[in-house]
Amino acid sequence: MAILGQLVLAATFSLFAYYVFWVAVLPFMVIDSSGEESWIYSLFPPIQFAFLLPAIFGVVLVGGLSIFSCYHLREHLGTHIVGTVGC
Repeated sequence: MAILGQLVLAATFSLFAYYVFWVAVLPFMVIDSSGEESWIYSLFPPIQFAFLLPAIFGVVLVGGLSIFSCYHLREHLGTHIVGTVGC
């Protein structure tokens, strides 16, 4: 199990480093490519997705947690209370 945790940690750190480089470093890099796209820009999606993707994942996460919580709390809260909060 320790190996699995190390793999998850390595994958998470790699994604974080990739995202930080994409958002914080790449926009400020001045690369003279003589009219051609540099190879480094081909490794990253367009910068518009840098803020759109985390926002979508955040909405899905919060929505999923809300649905999960409402589903599991409905027996404990009763139908009257749950019916008023919209779950």
